[in-house]
Amino acid sequence: MFTTGSALPVTDLARACEERGLESLWVPEHPVVPARHETRYPLSDDGLLPRPYTELPDCFATLAAAAGVTRRLRLGTGICLVPERDPLLTAHQVATLDWLSGGRFLFGVGAGWLREEMDLFTPHFPYRFAFMREAVAAMRKLWTEDAPSFEGKWVRFPPAVCRPKPVQQPHPPVILGGMGPNAMKRVASWGDGWMPIALPADKLAGARRTIEQLARARGRDPDRISVSVMIGAPPGLESPALDLMPSQEVLARYADAGADRVIVSVPTLAADDAHRHLDRIAAARP
Repeated sequence: MFTTGSALPVTDLARACEERGLESLWVPEHPVVPARHETRYPLSDDGLLPRPYTELPDCFATLAAAAGVTRRLRLGTGICLVPERDPLLTAHQVATLDWLSGGRFLFGVGAGWLREEMDLFTPHFPYRFAFMREAVAAMRKLWTEDAPSFEGKWVRFPPAVCRPKPVQQPHPPVILGGMGPNAMKRVASWGDGWMPIALPADKLAGARRTIEQLARARGRDPDRISVSVMIGAPPGLESPALDLMPSQEVLARYADAGADRVIVSVPTLAADDAHRHLDRIAAARP
């Protein structure tokens, strides 16, 4: 959910998810967005960002609040815009959230698509995928080594101490968002999981086989790569006439095709409507 000020507060949302036995809660990231942009938002007629994109609170603070009122619910970024961030600070935030939550964090990452937004933070847009890979490599060293150093093309630091360490070993799973052949190659090369958006269930089995083949060719164990499919109505497409809540049949097809989890996008809703959506999601579990 885009957990804006007009939505069900995230503490109430997290409790409601845990009470219904849902596995995880995911929040997106758009920290500061440009007032004007030429890059078109592909899901709206006017190409402009829907209002929820401009009202998002910080994803790590939001999930920390959710962690404080739950005990079992896993907490994910869906997704964190790594090329807009400092890798050392982000490594510390990830480790802190995993530590505070007792090892419940899922690190969903992406390279971003809105050039004007990234330009507010960094010059990385033309090479954002390569930067993201290097930044994650640097973070993994900070999470797993006592005093690592790093010498990359964009990320460099002398021996440094980053504590606390994550609870999950060796670190929280890094789940890559994105679609298409290049996304699957990235997942097979260095991701702990894949998060495609709106991938039909009948396409998932073939995509999973592709990732498995690519991973084996790189000497990796494909059984250690998860698949988390995101479905539902993104901001700009919410409509009473557009019902994208899953059914038991749909979720069963995803499970049979190899999905480890299905993440359902819930519209930005206040309490009563949000609870009704969560009830339907819980009832649809196979």
